[in-house]
Amino acid sequence: KYLKLGTIDVERLKNTPVKSNDGSQHKCSKSTKGSTATFIIDGMHCQSCISNIESHLATLPAVNSVAVSLESKSAVVKYNAKLITPDALRKAIEAISPGQYKVSLASECSNSTQNSPTVAFLQKPRSSATSQPLTQETVINIDGMTCNSCVQSIEGVISKKTGVKC
Repeated sequence: KYLKLGTIDVERLKNTPVKSNDGSQHKCSKSTKGSTATFIIDGMHCQSCISNIESHLATLPAVNSVAVSLESKSAVVKYNAKLITPDALRKAIEAISPGQYKVSLASECSNSTQNSPTVAFLQKPRSSATSQPLTQETVINIDGMTCNSCVQSIEGVISKKTGVKC
């Protein structure tokens, strides 16, 4: 059975960079048609994450095309450098709900040491009061989970916290 490609899919195929065998791939380039930046994105888990990033960036007027790869944990963005900077694109990706993406420009990816989202906001401050019950049930509303992989990822991080049972 053949798949029907939409205009976004065709455009993505046209603009997907070809990997060279010698390992020398341009990470950031400028041309008369615009600029291209490659980002490393940690925190993607599924096709929904890819669609979320691509659709969000495609709405930005300075962005010409976006190709996100779950396999390589990267995004190639063609954009107008007169209207937006790579740092602004990075911040735009990190701001996408659910806010779990850690993004770095590929040429600076060796400086990135954080690979997982932090959940410090879930930790309760320690108090000296002993009148509180030993166990407590808390319900946390989390928006942006689009698949079972997202649920498992969040449960995995939360369940590693001392004293937490899922």
